[in-house]
Amino acid sequence: MKAAFSLLLWFMVLGVQSQSIDVLKQQLESADDQEKPGIENAIAEAYFENKKFKKATEYAKQAIEHAKSIKNVSEELRGLINAGNSSKKHKKYERAVGFFENSLPLASKAKNRALVFYAYESMGYCYTSLKKYNQAIASYQKAVSSSAKKGAEKASVYAQIGYCNFAISELKEAISNYEKANDLYARDPSPGAQSIMLVNLGKVYAQYGDFDKAVARLNTARQIAENNGFDNTVKRVNAAVESIERNKANKSDQLTDFDHDAIDQTEKYIHNIERAHVKSLKEIENLSVENQIKELKLLNQQNELMLKEQQAEAQKQDLARQKLKSAKTEAELKQVEAVNAQNAAELKQAEAESARTLAWLVAVGLASTLMLALVIMYVRNNKNLKLKNDQIALQNKELDKKNTNITDSINYARKIQNALLASNLGLSESFSEHFIFNRPRDIVSGDFSWCDIGENDSVIALADCTGHGVPGALMSVLAISSLEKIVKQLGTRNPTDILKQLNDDLYGLFGSDNTTNGQKTNQNTVKDGMDIVVINVNQTTNILEFAGSRNSMLRISNGELTELKGSKTHLGHGSGHKEFNYQQLPLSKGDLIYLYSDGFYDQKGGEDGKKYYPKRFREMLLENKAKSMTEQNETYQSILKTWRNGREQVDDILILGIRI
Repeated sequence: MKAAFSLLLWFMVLGVQSQSIDVLKQQLESADDQEKPGIENAIAEAYFENKKFKKATEYAKQAIEHAKSIKNVSEELRGLINAGNSSKKHKKYERAVGFFENSLPLASKAKNRALVFYAYESMGYCYTSLKKYNQAIASYQKAVSSSAKKGAEKASVYAQIGYCNFAISELKEAISNYEKANDLYARDPSPGAQSIMLVNLGKVYAQYGDFDKAVARLNTARQIAENNGFDNTVKRVNAAVESIERNKANKSDQLTDFDHDAIDQTEKYIHNIERAHVKSLKEIENLSVENQIKELKLLNQQNELMLKEQQAEAQKQDLARQKLKSAKTEAELKQVEAVNAQNAAELKQAEAESARTLAWLVAVGLASTLMLALVIMYVRNNKNLKLKNDQIALQNKELDKKNTNITDSINYARKIQNALLASNLGLSESFSEHFIFNRPRDIVSGDFSWCDIGENDSVIALADCTGHGVPGALMSVLAISSLEKIVKQLGTRNPTDILKQLNDDLYGLFGSDNTTNGQKTNQNTVKDGMDIVVINVNQTTNILEFAGSRNSMLRISNGELTELKGSKTHLGHGSGHKEFNYQQLPLSKGDLIYLYSDGFYDQKGGEDGKKYYPKRFREMLLENKAKSMTEQNETYQSILKTWRNGREQVDDILILGIRI
């Protein structure tokens, strides 16, 4: 892991992380052939950091091709490593191996042993993920031999080799490589990696049958984990030790690999003992008379024992030959009887087969006749069916085209609507901390926010137009157009006066009593309007002016939440409205102001599919008041997603928050 991290730093020395992908792409458009590989590699690395591995691979491949064309070996090598890393992260392991393998000649030629080590190690990781363990072992071994790396990095590779050995049941080899890793970790400690490696080594020893060493390695792992606070590793160790103790208690007579090795060693030891104590005749001649008699007796006893063993073996062989001859005779007799029985069974089977064949031929004839009739009917009907299918396909194609055109038009309308709404850039001129959480139910929204930033004050409006989608969006565009005229052209900045003029404008457009020369001029009246709140924040006097129509504002000051409610007057339903519950509030530094529509707390969700409700909405704002406005925005989006739990969004959602 340290090697991988160092290499990533090596490839990012140009500081590409500080540049946006868009800026790099702009640079690429005007770059010459010499500059392109470096910029393409930078884009690939930026996409890699953003975890867009497919895009990262594409740009890395472009960098490789351009670097080859201008013979820039350094950028070609950089591109191959980038392509290998992104393919590995994208779990395209076969492709990643190809990139790393192609990087090896260039890295070797550059005498970059660290990069050669990294390429082989990465190939080993990819082969392990593909469960090609022998190829993985070969790659890891080349990584070890290609570099002078020592300590924890080399130990990590030996641990990976041990894992692959264990995966293909090479228990002795797995133990050997894990122990090499353990020795290296002892000289260059890496507590996290060493404790996990020792857990795996303990399990291999247990599988091999050496339970004492298994428990010893697991106890060492536990001690390292406890000293460093690795609670999960401690749990794994305890579970493994318990499993080993159960296996020891329930061990059957079946021998493990460890038992077989122990028996082999014992037999070799006994054989050596016998060779040491039974002397040859030549050795006996050199002894004294008394000792010669003793040794000759011992040799005679051994010869007698061998003779008896040979006689017993000969008797066993004679008895076995007799049994075999008797069994052979009986077997031949049974074989003759079996052949006769088989011939009789085959005769019966042939008669039955003949009867079945006749019945089958009759059935095939009837089926063929029926099939021919069905084919004729199918051919006749298929012509009409094909004609109808062609007509339906043509109609579907026309519907798809119309639907695409409509969707494209609505998407473009959304761009127009977004250009009219209050933006983070506009609010930034007066408020350093703010957020706008806008989530339309459809492509375009019936909720909108709008602002005008003056020299000393800021006018902010937030409205929920009746309906959503295209009808609501049209109403919002009309309202924004009217606000632009009232505030920016006429210079009206008092919230109550703004709502009075907005009401008259909307009623003038949709009202039911517009007349000209005593006659109605608008026969299609619109009974729906909007719920809106308008505030004016004076940065000089720290006074907030409020007015609202069927909508509210929330303020959190000194940990207490206050709600300012608008009047119950329906905006746009009549002319001459005057009361909009106008209020003034003194503001303090750190006060939080929230304007919102009803979409958030009307959203159904949770376990019972109920609404979020205003009370829970206010509690949510209070609980997160200490967070920055950017963090609040992210938190509220996450809460909404969890609450919905996959349910359909029921209304447009809009929340605007500012910190004084």
